[in-house]
Amino acid sequence: MKYQTCLGHRVRAALPLLMVLALAACALPQVTRRPAQTDYRLRVPRIAQSAPGLAALTLRVMPVRAAPGLEGVDMLYSPTPLQLMPYRDSRWLVPPAEMIDSALRGALARQAWVAAVEGGDAPGSVDASLRCRLDSLEHDVYARRVELGLRCQIYAGAGQELRSAWSFEASRQVAVQDAAHYAQATQDLLDQALAGLLRQTARTLERAPGAKR
Repeated sequence: MKYQTCLGHRVRAALPLLMVLALAACALPQVTRRPAQTDYRLRVPRIAQSAPGLAALTLRVMPVRAAPGLEGVDMLYSPTPLQLMPYRDSRWLVPPAEMIDSALRGALARQAWVAAVEGGDAPGSVDASLRCRLDSLEHDVYARRVELGLRCQIYAGAGQELRSAWSFEASRQVAVQDAAHYAQATQDLLDQALAGLLRQTARTLERAPGAKR
């Protein structure tokens, strides 16, 4: 009986300490696991632009520039007309201007009237050059649409004179306000933009003095 009484005293003495430890554990900050980062990319569109008046040309695509604020990999959305914010757990795989550059060069390389596509600003003998700038790319949550703005200049001839200026500014409605639908709408707009740019490039070069036929 003395042993049991002693043990009972020890248990009762330990109870306050156990309660303190339990309360301390409850007070510890809960560790929350952030959602995994999702990366999105833009693909080369499958476009075939006919140009029967042109022989195979060598073209240069100068690096696509980006307007201020579009140089990074953030997927930007505007919750109100005056705000522009990045998605927390979604981003572009590389900056959009780089993906548009690759898509443009890839689309040109698939055309029967293009013999070769070069990149960069390095001097060299080419039949024509394209210089483009990404002016806008955002998910307008307020208006439930994705917007894309792109401007390009087409140069041709021995002196690479400016032959044509082309611009694209369009939007596409999205049924769901999330990054996945934003990325798909951007791809659809890019397909539309590059189809127009290829058409403009072919027509410009067909009219250019000394065009290969």
